[in-house]
Amino acid sequence: MHEIKANLYPCRHCNESGTCSTGKDSASCNACAKAHELSKNQAYFGLSCAACNGIGQAEPKTERINKRIKPALAALIVLLLLAFIFALALTRNPHFPEFLAFAGTMIGSITAYYFTNNKNT
Repeated sequence: MHEIKANLYPCRHCNESGTCSTGKDSASCNACAKAHELSKNQAYFGLSCAACNGIGQAEPKTERINKRIKPALAALIVLLLLAFIFALALTRNPHFPEFLAFAGTMIGSITAYYFTNNKNT
């Protein structure tokens, strides 16, 4: 698979400890309580930090989104092409062979990109 490298930065929410204590009287904050699906009306102590998932180092959200956009877009394109192929086949569209050649090439290219073992990219 692809070797994914993450840029982790010290979590300022929990001061790199992994345990949230930024609430009142060193309790866990409401955001961390909500992330753990707990009531915000109580004071909780020792909850793992929701910003870094308890590891003390966080990855910026924009970086996580940028890593997921390409695979999500590729999956969406493949699913749309398969849906269009199916719809054109059911309606017996006269341009079905041309679209099938185009869609087959696109799906093959996307599949080849994600299943090759080339680590140079």
